[in-house]
Amino acid sequence: MAKSQYEYVRNFESDDRLLPSTWLVVRIDGQGFTKFTAKHGFQKPNDTRALQLMNRAASTVMSCMNEIVLAYGQSDEYSFVFAKEARAFERRASKLATLIASRFTSAYVFYWSEYFVDTPLQAPPAFDARVVVYPSDRILRDYLCWRQVDCHINNMYNTCFWALVNRGGMNPKEAEKRLSKTLSSDKNELLFSEFGINYNDEPEMFKKGSVLIRDTELIDVTDTSGKITKRTRGVVSTLHCDIIKDKFWADHPEILRGKLSGAERRQAKQEQRARELAAEKADPQDSHTMANKKKSAKGKLQAKTEPPATTATSATVDKCHKELPAAAAAAEGFESSPATDAESNRCHAGSDPEISSDGTDVIKSDGYLEPHRQYFEQRFVHFKQWVREIEASEGGIDKFSRGYEEFGLHVTPEGVRYREWAPGAKEASLVGDFNGWDVAAHPLTRNEFGVWEGVVGNTADGQVAIPHGSHIKVTFVTSKGERVYRLPAWSRYVTQDLSKSPIYEAEFYNPAQRYELKHRRVVPADDLCIYEAHVGISSPEARVATYKEFTQNVLPMIRDLGYNAVQLMAVMEHAYYASFGYQVTSFFAPSSRYGEPDDLRELVDTAHGMGIAVFLDVVHSHACNNVEDGLNQFDGTDHCYFHEGERGRHELWNSRLFNYGSHEVLRFLLSNLRYWVEEFGMDGFRFDGVTSMMYKHHGIGYGFSGHYNEYFTGSTDEDAVVYLMLANYMCHKLYPGFVTIAEDVSGMPALCRAVSEGGVGFDYRLAMSLPDMWIKLLKETRDEDWSMSDIAHQLTNRRYQERAIAYCESHDQALVGDKTLAFWLMDKEMYTHMSDMAPLTPVVDRGMALHKMIRLVTCGLGGEGYLTFEGNEFGHPEWLDFPREGNGSSFHYARRQFNLVKDGLLRYKYLYRFDRAMVRLEREHRWLSAQDQWVTLKHEGDKVLAFERGGLVWLFNFHPTKSYTDYRVGVAWAGRYTVALCTDDAEFMGHGRVDSSVAHMSTAMAWNGRDNYIQVYLPSRTAIVLKH
Repeated sequence: MAKSQYEYVRNFESDDRLLPSTWLVVRIDGQGFTKFTAKHGFQKPNDTRALQLMNRAASTVMSCMNEIVLAYGQSDEYSFVFAKEARAFERRASKLATLIASRFTSAYVFYWSEYFVDTPLQAPPAFDARVVVYPSDRILRDYLCWRQVDCHINNMYNTCFWALVNRGGMNPKEAEKRLSKTLSSDKNELLFSEFGINYNDEPEMFKKGSVLIRDTELIDVTDTSGKITKRTRGVVSTLHCDIIKDKFWADHPEILRGKLSGAERRQAKQEQRARELAAEKADPQDSHTMANKKKSAKGKLQAKTEPPATTATSATVDKCHKELPAAAAAAEGFESSPATDAESNRCHAGSDPEISSDGTDVIKSDGYLEPHRQYFEQRFVHFKQWVREIEASEGGIDKFSRGYEEFGLHVTPEGVRYREWAPGAKEASLVGDFNGWDVAAHPLTRNEFGVWEGVVGNTADGQVAIPHGSHIKVTFVTSKGERVYRLPAWSRYVTQDLSKSPIYEAEFYNPAQRYELKHRRVVPADDLCIYEAHVGISSPEARVATYKEFTQNVLPMIRDLGYNAVQLMAVMEHAYYASFGYQVTSFFAPSSRYGEPDDLRELVDTAHGMGIAVFLDVVHSHACNNVEDGLNQFDGTDHCYFHEGERGRHELWNSRLFNYGSHEVLRFLLSNLRYWVEEFGMDGFRFDGVTSMMYKHHGIGYGFSGHYNEYFTGSTDEDAVVYLMLANYMCHKLYPGFVTIAEDVSGMPALCRAVSEGGVGFDYRLAMSLPDMWIKLLKETRDEDWSMSDIAHQLTNRRYQERAIAYCESHDQALVGDKTLAFWLMDKEMYTHMSDMAPLTPVVDRGMALHKMIRLVTCGLGGEGYLTFEGNEFGHPEWLDFPREGNGSSFHYARRQFNLVKDGLLRYKYLYRFDRAMVRLEREHRWLSAQDQWVTLKHEGDKVLAFERGGLVWLFNFHPTKSYTDYRVGVAWAGRYTVALCTDDAEFMGHGRVDSSVAHMSTAMAWNGRDNYIQVYLPSRTAIVLKH
């Protein structure tokens, strides 16, 4: 402002700066809105268009002013809460009030036509504003409680008032008189008895108003080279929830406390998870309400759609505004729990919100799915039909999936009861050592559904007639008159004596003493670090290792490394060891190669005692082709559990394909999942071969381009997809916090979206393109030609709102015909130059450096979970090759040489130390569960990649020779940065070129799209993680 002789007039302006370090609330109210709403024909008692327009205008204000931490709106008012330390306009009340009012009004006018399409704006809307200072968190919360209670009271009154006027034939004065001195209970009764209106069914937006908070979302961004990458950006999300109780504030601690540190964010998430689980356990009747709240807490879609109405008992708050709102709400039960059947949490269909939608919610966040809406509707109808059929015929999916308690062999007071489904058989009997294999001794009877049943009575002295360890079989007479012998399909223990035959024998498993689980199941963390393992190869010795050895030797190492989950492969019994466990013959039997079932129970229980979750590799995509010890031709027919003819065979795997449209097949598979949870305490499943299941072509010779027409056509096996939906629905309903992971190479959209939204329901998918990218780079591209943009793109190329497990190698990359990452990097020099006593060659130097960098960048940027395969954490050499005819039945490559780490003279220990430091750092900062992810730099010339995630700054210099002094990197937060992890540290066999004790102070100048920058020394082939 220019100076002049008239400047003295400024002395007459009042200094209206507000107190520092206090909450500032600007509340705007519509002026003359009674006439305004009448002029524009607003619907009574609530006009959804008008409320959504208010939300849009408020969201616009928040987007313009980032010091607003929360906004609450109802009817024609909105309250904007500024952070305690807000400094906008020097905290001048007049500036804040006028700016908020003008921006809100202009946005209201600007977006009017989007919500009132057929109603032109006929008069200018007006909003006034006031600014109030609240000195404490408690008073701020009480203010917001007051506004929400006001919303409830007014909405209930207005709902009754307009029902009486519009439907009851009263005039306004008569309606006012009728409602005078009535309580909420009176109004509830009036609405329901006279107009059939259940107030609980009213939209949450009407009853609770709208809460605007800050959130983040992933978006696609095209860089200067035309590459599309994922970016995290801030968004304003709209919730319709209770802000009176503590839960909202506990779920969003950043509102009152400001920016949280990594430790505070972790603590907040842990507390939120604990609260949700405690609430579900304490009140299983309200599990569906909890599910809705979890979805609302994400905040992604709430601005566009209303959440499903809960069945909460109506509030009886109808008191004067002057009363303390929090106390009033608590006393009157503002959001009380529904009184529903206690079995509602056990998957009954009656009022289950999982099946109350139409299965198209996923389209709201991905418009490209719109042309396939009919497919999603049809698929969801198919899913609901199965849920309701199971409800009607079996009493619900909980009982249906307990088939393992009814089928197979079970000891009862009368004897051993046996039940088996074999609809194609004409006769059946149970035979074994116990009856001299006499087919006439214990015949079975058949019911109308093809289920055979019989009881082997106890001995005369009351003992079980079938001794523990007895060999048993079921024998059928087929429709062709042929007698066949089979292992019971629900066998729990089968053994193999290769000195006699490769064919398995079923044993009756009934030990005098069972291992009793001592620890509760573990709820997997939301920052999964998974250690993939195969029990049989978990020994340096050339033999099959055991469950007990794994428990004693490998679990402590997993704990030491910091992994919070172990994923067990090849547990379901498989006749061919070299199949890596993927040719299952007995689905309910833990592999006897490694020990007895109780040994596996002890393994899982011990892991739980260490706080490690246990996931099972589930093979429901196909079954072994074996007849005598498998399910193939079980009852003498070509089908039974499988499709008949060519559709029932996988041409590449030479295996049988399940008929997922069969009632009894669904019982078998769903019960199989329940069995592993209930009997062994599994905490999650990794579903193998999901791509093969979901498509009739099984992905054979089919290259998926990502076009949506590839996923939603006649080539999709809807029965299989619906089975996966049922499996996920069951697992998540019965076991809150349970984790399911899909192995899918097709990129099926909505695979990892909730079933209630129309998704398939998995929690994660494997990021299968990442190991392919690394192997391709190592095989085909010189180090100096690596593209930082391509690497960043591949690592961040994930579907929005669908979580992925990142990895640079799993068991697939270790199999014969491929090589481990370390072997690709160092090849034959791993045999000659991995000793500290040997000279450090350029090959080993490069290999060790890139091994650490590749693992770190994959873990840091590649997904919402991380996985490694056992041994690869320390750079295991060579490959995996199981004993087979082609290698002379050798175990030489079917083992993990953990001894390499323990040898103090070998360099493997450095890679182990780095992996441990990396995983432990993740456990400290939990970046895998962080929503903030921002790639700040991709410099092709310098070969530098930089990004921010989880409150950390990540710097990677992939250049093979160039080091950079005072390298400038943009950072979001001002302040001091210190080294949290450096791949070049001497303890990881680096060159020690980075002084980790040096702190880096930021400079307040925009750089790389961030508000500040730091300057660091960045050596060649080095990665540095900085903490703020």
